[in-house]
Amino acid sequence: MSKPAARPSNAPAYPAPEETKESSAVYYKNCDAAKAAGAAPIRRGQPGYRDALDRDKDGIACDK
Repeated sequence: MSKPAARPSNAPAYPAPEETKESSAVYYKNCDAAKAAGAAPIRRGQPGYRDALDRDKDGIACDK
């Protein structure tokens, strides 16, 4: 019977929890709210980005 491969000493004993949509959800009512929070401009893929805030559809919301 073979022995399982040893885990490196700096590796975690269990995987880190993944963020869920609920825990990382960021919503700005409008660009004024995003700017007041210091979040603008918001790029596609960043928390708080949504198409409704990206008027010119260039992938960057609240940039103007």
